[in-house]
Amino acid sequence: MPRGFIIGGFRLPTVGHQYLIEFASRWCGGDLDVMLNTRDEDAIPGSVRHRWLGDQFRGQARIHRFHNDLPEDDAAVPDFWQIWNRAILKVLGGKAPDLVFASEIYGKRLAADLGARFIPVDAPRDAIPVSASRVRLNVGEHWELLLPEARPSFLKRVAIIGPESCGKTTLARRLAALFRTVHVPEFARSYLEATDPGKYPDLAEIEIVAKGHAASEDALARQANRLLILDTDHICTAVWSEVALGALPAAVEAEIAARPYDLRLLMADDVPFAPDPLRYAGHERQMKLAHFTAALDARGLAYKIIDGGWQERTKKAASAVDALMAEPYRFRDLRSDSLSA
Repeated sequence: MPRGFIIGGFRLPTVGHQYLIEFASRWCGGDLDVMLNTRDEDAIPGSVRHRWLGDQFRGQARIHRFHNDLPEDDAAVPDFWQIWNRAILKVLGGKAPDLVFASEIYGKRLAADLGARFIPVDAPRDAIPVSASRVRLNVGEHWELLLPEARPSFLKRVAIIGPESCGKTTLARRLAALFRTVHVPEFARSYLEATDPGKYPDLAEIEIVAKGHAASEDALARQANRLLILDTDHICTAVWSEVALGALPAAVEAEIAARPYDLRLLMADDVPFAPDPLRYAGHERQMKLAHFTAALDARGLAYKIIDGGWQERTKKAASAVDALMAEPYRFRDLRSDSLSA
């Protein structure tokens, strides 16, 4: 089976890049090296793009990150091709590939220099009519053209929080339907119902709830359409733990710090309370709106209070999300919580 090679910056990976890599991988039976070129000035860090490609193409290609400051203009540097050929061979351990796959004409020259055969892949963009520069200009409009692994880093995220019996679950479902996306259900409810609904949770179970909610958010982020709605977040877990147990596991605080949201909708407690077996205070709210405003303010977290009757709440919340969706999309490094416009 021939050994294949692809080189590129993949500065904003798209489904066009996905087609290129999967095409080459199938041709070579997975014996494929992808050289990801990264630079200090890249808008999206090279480490992030390397992770995206590695996760997306695990088992299909070997992804090599080459962080460099080599020239990018062949017209300005006489020995441009020799410089890059040496770099490529070093990345490949001194062994030239048999095939070079590319959607651009440079692939022909590169293949000739390396003694390989050039295989053009969708040069006229007939299979995947996509331009990374066009996607960068309007991520929301071209959402489906982003590489699937990259999408969670551009998602807009809305957390619906507040005291018990204030309509969080109903609103999360309504907003998800309205904006044609998915919502993250409250993990605590499903966990407690499936284990021991009559048992008062302890701090160890609070940590399980926090971990389960985080896992659910991360899993559903890959299925979301531009927007992810959350039925409660880790602030809810923290408030419950502090009010009911008088303590807060460090793991919950860490999740709060690691998971910023574009919008928090805080449900006011000005609606009737509905008794529930999992509401351990019986026939009254254990948590009040003031508990949440205090927790959010202490951490410097922004929020918008949603009050009024049920229909009014939906209208106010939808209007707030509409305003958010009109704002530009931002890249978010989910591992380091750094934001870039």
